[in-house]
Amino acid sequence: MVTQWDSKYETNISEIDSQHKKLFRLINNIETVYDENKEHLSTKSKILVDAVSELEDYTLSHFLIEERVMELNQYPELEAHKKQHDRFTDKILELKNRLTTGNLLSNDEELNQFFGDLLKFLRAWLTNHILKEDMDYKPYIKFNI
Repeated sequence: MVTQWDSKYETNISEIDSQHKKLFRLINNIETVYDENKEHLSTKSKILVDAVSELEDYTLSHFLIEERVMELNQYPELEAHKKQHDRFTDKILELKNRLTTGNLLSNDEELNQFFGDLLKFLRAWLTNHILKEDMDYKPYIKFNI
């Protein structure tokens, strides 16, 4: 189930919306590799690790920009929002470490379970975070970076 961008996710902040769209694409790229290779994911381990790394890196830069926009606009819930970003970042780092240490990359059954769980987590977090938390700061934004 590829998560599609929809206008309901728009914050009307062009840079943020553009970045959110890219996050959807990065997750969908992981999902495509997963869906097309479920029976032999270990043969795609480098592609999958690189895709998770790219998602992690892009998410970090996105969070910094989003937090800067909130800071410039004196969003009163900035610290709480940053904590949510930190929890997500910690979770992604934990999952990436789990993926790259041990024997997970050579076990198709465990990889299948790992990526199924990862994708469910990413889809739920991204859509819920945008629809709830990011929409909460939307009325406060008077100017962009």
